[in-house]
Amino acid sequence: MKRIMTVMLAVIYITTGAISVMAGEPENNDAQKKESVSDSVKVQTSENTDEDRPKENSWRYSNGELIPQEDDATSNARAVTNAWKKVNGQFVNSLGKPIPGAKKKGMDISEYQGTINWDTVKNRSDIDFVIIRCSYGSGYKDRKWEYNVKECERLGIPYGVYIYSTATTVSAVEKEAENVKKMLEGHQPTYPVYFDMEENSVLNLGSSTIGKLANTFCSRISGAGYKVGIYASLYWWNSILTDRVFKNESWSKWVAQYSASCQYKSKYDMWQCTSSGKVNGVSTNVDLNFWMSDEPVINQDADPVMVSDENIITYTSHMQSYGWQEPVNNGYQTGKPGYGKRLEAFKINVGGGYGDLGVRYQACIQDEGWKPLAETGQLAGTEGKSKYIQAVKISLTGSQAENYDIYYRVYSQNFGWLGWTSNGQPAGSQGYEKRIEALQIAVLPKGATIPGTTDNSYKTTGKKVEYRTYVEKQGWKKYSADGEQSGTIGQARAVQGLAVRVNDTQYSGNIVYDTYMQSYGWMGEKANNTAAGILNGGKRMEAIKLHLTGELAEKYDIYYRVHTQTFGWLDWAKNGEPSGTKDYAKRIEAVQVKVVPKGNPAPGATSIAFKEAKIAYKTHVQTYGWMSKVHDGETAGTSGKAKRMEALNIAMVDSSYNKKISYRTHVQTYGWQKWVNGGKNSGTEGKAKRLEAIQIELKDSLADQYDIYYRVHAQTYGWLGWAKNGEKAGTEGLAKRLEAIQIVLVEKGGAAPGSTEKTFIKK
Repeated sequence: MKRIMTVMLAVIYITTGAISVMAGEPENNDAQKKESVSDSVKVQTSENTDEDRPKENSWRYSNGELIPQEDDATSNARAVTNAWKKVNGQFVNSLGKPIPGAKKKGMDISEYQGTINWDTVKNRSDIDFVIIRCSYGSGYKDRKWEYNVKECERLGIPYGVYIYSTATTVSAVEKEAENVKKMLEGHQPTYPVYFDMEENSVLNLGSSTIGKLANTFCSRISGAGYKVGIYASLYWWNSILTDRVFKNESWSKWVAQYSASCQYKSKYDMWQCTSSGKVNGVSTNVDLNFWMSDEPVINQDADPVMVSDENIITYTSHMQSYGWQEPVNNGYQTGKPGYGKRLEAFKINVGGGYGDLGVRYQACIQDEGWKPLAETGQLAGTEGKSKYIQAVKISLTGSQAENYDIYYRVYSQNFGWLGWTSNGQPAGSQGYEKRIEALQIAVLPKGATIPGTTDNSYKTTGKKVEYRTYVEKQGWKKYSADGEQSGTIGQARAVQGLAVRVNDTQYSGNIVYDTYMQSYGWMGEKANNTAAGILNGGKRMEAIKLHLTGELAEKYDIYYRVHTQTFGWLDWAKNGEPSGTKDYAKRIEAVQVKVVPKGNPAPGATSIAFKEAKIAYKTHVQTYGWMSKVHDGETAGTSGKAKRMEALNIAMVDSSYNKKISYRTHVQTYGWQKWVNGGKNSGTEGKAKRLEAIQIELKDSLADQYDIYYRVHAQTYGWLGWAKNGEKAGTEGLAKRLEAIQIVLVEKGGAAPGSTEKTFIKK
């Protein structure tokens, strides 16, 4: 009954309120801020028994319940599958047509979206930014505020903030502003803090009073150092927010209109286009928004550091799209923070008259890692390769260096300005794939006050090594880290490519790796995230080798293992040892890699990391003919099918040793056959004669190095014991067929593969 009454109230509200508001706009469904979006969200709301929880009332809500409505954007999106997505480099609307001016796509969220999977949003959606609700009025904090803001900061997702305002007096809005300021402590949004104006109680206050409310809030928030903005629907912008304060160009304008286009005539920064958006990682519908400018959301230029000597150094940077920037002096920034352009290279020079003073610097490059040190005036980074620098190290050299400290910090994509570091320590990030957009350096007298905070000068994922595999018919998998599996198991898919990179280290050096590919063998070494293998060539990867170089090799051991066809997970190899198989024709299906401090224990067993086939053999079987070749202890033939072995071929993988192995078979009717060397057939074909026994022996140097063990599966008896070095295996005079065989070489004097009892039975 309560739900029926809610719907009735919604209908009454639509017919008496919303229609009159929208009468002047018959063709466009004017949107307001949503606070609930689906049945699942309503359940969450109804389960909240907190009596203090506020109830939204706007033309979209009645006492906290969403008023059902369908906007034209929603209906059009049903027919246009690429609605609100990027097509050929441009965002398109609900009709599939380009949206003029749209540069970035975002969403706004609150507790009504439940617990969002932010890793999925980050890695599997096209969302560029998020606007997070922090509170409702002055006394209610959004229940997901802390979770949402911390997750965005953890993952480096740019975000802004909004408050759903209920204030009708200046004193009330002052409380809202102070509450927001407290909630923002410790946070640095890169998008504005928006004042959401849609509550019904504000409608009849008059334009002057509404203007005072907005001005009070924005003044308090901007005075605390934040960019501010106003959210409202198209109707509110045109008809309600008419006071002159709303012409303040320093306020960001966020316009809601659920249509194929935004008809607001004045300049605006953001358009909320639909309340029915779908985003990976969000279980409910969600508002979608487009940022309409190429310029930085907020001016990110750094204030110059007050230094005693501006001429001691000069430096310049090479920026994507802009090229080399004009040199700047000590204490200033170089680059273009907030423009979304990568810093690709930089140079630092020391001024004249400073005696024996130089500068040394280093860049960590996208996909390449730390490059060799550059000296005064040399280039660090790259030109013409479209690669960003993600971290830097800078230090002074020469006898005069002891008189100074060199401080530096970077503006990093999504993270903004990081903290200051000094004297050769890393600044920037690794593992996040974030570009540096600007660099600021300050050379100060030894012991002078640090230019600013040193918090978060260098951000890492905590993952020392990351890797991904290129899998047959699936392509590149996402990056795995620190011993996680990359690839597939149980799908019979070959790994065809591998890329590995080192993160979370301040040490110089690279990671180098090689792959052993079907038909080609070892392919040659690749380094630091360069693809190795043969992609889409139909060739399986069979083995890998990895090792570290430089300081990395001095500080760490690198361990790795592979999951192979038939054998499953092999043991761990390390520091350039081969892992996988050779000459078995077995595909690698998955890979694990782990870096550990030098000399620390291995992640697991290390005894059998690599299997190199020594001996190959195949059988001719009743009905089936010659079966596939197998190796080193694998089963050739059949069991449980009552099929006789009729012939056998044994060969050394290294064919030059074939003359050092010989064997003979006992054949039904014919008895023992002549001895033959490796690579020759023993037995019969096309005569329907069963093999009944076998002998195998090694000669010369091969016999000095190995014992050869073999056992057979005989009719009635099953598997017999292991014979070795020319002993007979099978039966004689009992008319029993051999059905399968296993052969293995063991280092001279080594243990037998199993029981050696009852290897041969004779009547």
